[in-house]
Amino acid sequence: MKILLTGATGLVGQELGLELVRQGHALVVTTRTPSKWRGALSFPATLIEWDGKTALQQTAFAGVDAVIHLAGESIASGRWSDERKESILKSRVQSTRQLAAGIAEAVQAGQKIRTFICASAVGIYGDRAEQELTEESPSSDGDRNGSAVEFLAHVCQEWEKAAIEGLPASVRAAQVRIGIVLSSQGGALAQMLPIFKKGAGGPLGGGNQWMSWIHVSDLARLFCHVLSTDALSGGVNGVSSHPVRNRDFTHALGAALHRPALLPTPATALKLVLGGFAQAVLSSQKVMPSKALESGFKFRFEQLEEALADLIPNPADERLITRQWVAAGLDQVFGFFSDAVNLERITPPFLNFQVLGMSTARIQKGSLIDYRLKLRGLPVKWRTLIDKWEPQSAFVDTQLKGPYQKWHHAHRFETLAGGVLVEDEVFYRLPMSWLGDLVAGAYVRGDVQKIFDYRRQAIAEIFSGSPAENTNEGR
Repeated sequence: MKILLTGATGLVGQELGLELVRQGHALVVTTRTPSKWRGALSFPATLIEWDGKTALQQTAFAGVDAVIHLAGESIASGRWSDERKESILKSRVQSTRQLAAGIAEAVQAGQKIRTFICASAVGIYGDRAEQELTEESPSSDGDRNGSAVEFLAHVCQEWEKAAIEGLPASVRAAQVRIGIVLSSQGGALAQMLPIFKKGAGGPLGGGNQWMSWIHVSDLARLFCHVLSTDALSGGVNGVSSHPVRNRDFTHALGAALHRPALLPTPATALKLVLGGFAQAVLSSQKVMPSKALESGFKFRFEQLEEALADLIPNPADERLITRQWVAAGLDQVFGFFSDAVNLERITPPFLNFQVLGMSTARIQKGSLIDYRLKLRGLPVKWRTLIDKWEPQSAFVDTQLKGPYQKWHHAHRFETLAGGVLVEDEVFYRLPMSWLGDLVAGAYVRGDVQKIFDYRRQAIAEIFSGSPAENTNEGR
C-alpha cells in the first residue's frame, strides 16, 4: 500500500515508518522542514512540506491507500499556560480536520483512500481510579477550561471527533488511544532514566495510580495491525495488556537498573514543578487493549519487566541508537563506513577529529585504530579495537584507551527497499561511576547526541547523489 504518514520524525513515527517499510509499504511523509529530514529518516519516503494548520495539497493524496496521523505538540514539555494549552489542542484538532477534509476531497475526486488511522490517547478516559477501562467504557467529562485531567479528556474527544467529521462512509476510521510509550531513546522512560540511575527515583504521589504503558515497538506493530485489519474501527486502546500501579512501575524500573527506587515525590512537589500538568501525571487509568486482543494482535512485551529488560540491556551504561536509511547499494555503504578515514567526514568540526594510524592495512577483526580529538577544548587520544568484523553486515569498535570508562559502538547494515538501513548502537559509561554521571552525565549525553545528529546530516549529504531514489514501490 501507499501510505501518507504525519509525525514521522517523532519517537513513534520513526519506529512505525520503519515497520511499515519492512512490511513492503511505500510512504509519503509530511514535515514542516523537509530539508532537515531528506535522507535522514530511518526509512525511505517522499517528503512533503506541511505545517498542519493549512490544507494539505491534493497531490499528497495521489495514489494513497491509507492515512496515518501521529502529529501533535508534546504535552509533557513546559508548564501549561493558557496559551500552551490552546496550542496543544489546536495542533491536534486543526491538523486532523485538515486531513479529514483532504481525504474527503481526494475520495470525491476518485482517489481510493480506504483507511484513516489517527492517534489519540488514554487521557480520553480521565481519572478513573480502580475502574478497568475498555473501548466500551464511556469517555470522561472533558472540559476545555477545567482541570488538567478534564482538559486532556476534552482534547482527546475533540481530536477523535475531528477524525470522523466529514469523512466519507467508504473510509474506515480508527483512533489508537496511546498510553505511556516506553523507549530508551525518548519519551517518559528516557526522562526518568537519569533520575533513577542516581537512585533518586520513586513513586509519584501515593503511587497507587494505575499506569497504562506500551513498548514502542509493540505500538508500531499495533498501528500496522489496525491498518491491515478491516474489522477494527473507532477507538482502539494502544496499551499493554498488563497495566501496573505507579509504585510497581518505579520498583520494576529501579530493579532493572539495580538501583533503589524508594524516594517518593509528593504531589505538592509535582505541582510546584509541573503546575497544572501534575494532576494529569497523578491520574489513574487502568486501560485494557480489548479490541487488539480480540482481533488477534500478539504483544511481544506483555509484562513490564520484559519491556524494561529489552530497553535497558546494560543497566550501568548509557545507550544511544540511531537509524538512517541510505539510498545506495550495500557494497558502497559498507565500503564507506569500513574506511577509517571517512570518520573524519562524518564527525563534527568542534571535535577536531583526526585518524593517526591503524595497525593493519585494511580494517579487520583485531585492527587497532588511533585517533586524536578535542572534547570541550581538551586534547584527547583515543584507541579502539575492532572486536567484531562481519563484512556487509556489522562491525564493532571498542575503546581501549580514551575518555570513557566504556565505549562500545556497534555498526549494523541491512538491505531495505532498494537501499541500506544503517544502525548505530552505542553503549558508553563515564569514569568514576555514579559520581562521573552526576558531575558530567547531562553534558556528555548532550554532546554525544550532537555528534550523532551531525553524523546523520553528513551521511545524508554524502549519499544524496546516489543513483537510488528515496522512495519504494510498496505493495
